[in-house]
Amino acid sequence: MQYGASRAVADWREVLADPAVQAVDVCTPHPHHAEIAVSMARAGKHVLCEKPLATDLADAAEMVAAAQASGVVLMPFLNMRLTGSASAAVSLVRQGAIGRPHILRGVMAHGGPDRKDVRRRWFVQASSGGGAILDLGPHLFDLAAQMMPASASRIRATLRHTPDIDVECDGFVEVEYGDGALAQLSLSWSMTAARETAVTVHGTSGSLRLQLLQVPDPAPKAAAAPLIVSSLHDGNVDVEYPAPSASDEPCSLFLRAIRGEPVSVSADAGLETMRYIDGCYRSHRQGGAWVAL
Repeated sequence: MQYGASRAVADWREVLADPAVQAVDVCTPHPHHAEIAVSMARAGKHVLCEKPLATDLADAAEMVAAAQASGVVLMPFLNMRLTGSASAAVSLVRQGAIGRPHILRGVMAHGGPDRKDVRRRWFVQASSGGGAILDLGPHLFDLAAQMMPASASRIRATLRHTPDIDVECDGFVEVEYGDGALAQLSLSWSMTAARETAVTVHGTSGSLRLQLLQVPDPAPKAAAAPLIVSSLHDGNVDVEYPAPSASDEPCSLFLRAIRGEPVSVSADAGLETMRYIDGCYRSHRQGGAWVAL
């Protein structure tokens, strides 16, 4: 077979019934994540699940509960935080490099799924469960949750729809945290000529900017500067360009978790991103009002 597999099946239930299968990677369209993951967990199989964990918070909570009850690993595929520059940025913020964070701004944007590809058309249909918020939100919400020291307490969202698709193509999200810190997050399928993922965090003694997936580069042939930290010392502003940490590969992390080794991504992280997503859609249904998380 093309990818080195010894066999293929047309129905995931055949995998469920196979005692030789100990772990699975759920790569199906979003609406099928919960049913497959819950079934696999209850059968004693470890689960790596593509983002989003589910299409709603209740299903995600059921997935986590099923894994806990069976004593198996459930890991969300939150690969963005595992890149070297992102993991370094999270560590620096947590170590106090910019003081206590109080403002976070983030953007994740690209041109969205290819609507001409019939294999990907499900992305833009109502049955997918959502659009840019559901697709891009897990990455940006996860990074925000990792960097802000307090839990998110309330959220509001403004979503933009276009006539040619059934789900939102853009979302502007505001988050308030338990300590009064704020975040502004932009998620978009409308950046047709480029793509961008960036997070800027302002703290009590400095600022950090994380730049990922920007195309084209800020300047032709310029050296990459994915991570910039500016801090205030004795009235002077010091600017540093910290080296990225070693990147982690999600599948390798999954295997380490199965072996019982401590890893940086847990099922709870996926559930936390679903809290943000659930709040966005509830806010939208209430006309963009603040809703509690």
